[in-house]
Amino acid sequence: MAFKFQRRDKRLVVTRRGLMAGSLSLWVASRPAFAALVATPAQTPGPFYPRTKPFDSDMDLTRIAGGSEAALGEVIEVQGRILSAKGEPLGGAIVEIWQADSFGRYNHPGDLQGRDANFQGYGAVRTGTDGSYRFRTIRPRHYKAGSLVRTPHIHFRVVTQARAELITQMYFPDHPLNASDGIYLSLPGEAARQAATARLVENPIPQYHFNIVLV
Repeated sequence: MAFKFQRRDKRLVVTRRGLMAGSLSLWVASRPAFAALVATPAQTPGPFYPRTKPFDSDMDLTRIAGGSEAALGEVIEVQGRILSAKGEPLGGAIVEIWQADSFGRYNHPGDLQGRDANFQGYGAVRTGTDGSYRFRTIRPRHYKAGSLVRTPHIHFRVVTQARAELITQMYFPDHPLNASDGIYLSLPGEAARQAATARLVENPIPQYHFNIVLV
């Protein structure tokens, strides 16, 4: 199912050389209720937000409707909650993700050469009443961005029922390329970098828990 927005997507198109620094923050649900929530800062959408939404854009990016083969790569799940600054669940919000495949390629006209044709590349879901979302996808590969090498990451776009919007990125814990990724390193200090990284739970496939807090 493809979601439509009134806002123009033209503003999301940038070049790889135009990647901007930013960060995002993770609220771990097991933290005490009285702890302050950290707002998830915006990050660049990158150059590969879909120009046209694919006909199959559900929560399972590992298979394309009508296809006989699954995407290549390690299957993972990404899940979490969309919350307000007060910790209130934001039900009915639209959560979009887009990412590179196991070859480091996006499902985008500007990056089609050598991509996995069985990988959906983009998905969109609506959060439940508790603000929860979930995607089944594959672990993205790193890729070159001009003279830079981007560490594996997943792009997020969240639009609430009140039309508040956030675009950000999710990083993977303990990946060696995190230590050399310019956007990741631009985060202000180790605490911010830890907050920008998903929490891994094996159950039985890798599950990455990533909450997003909007202000």
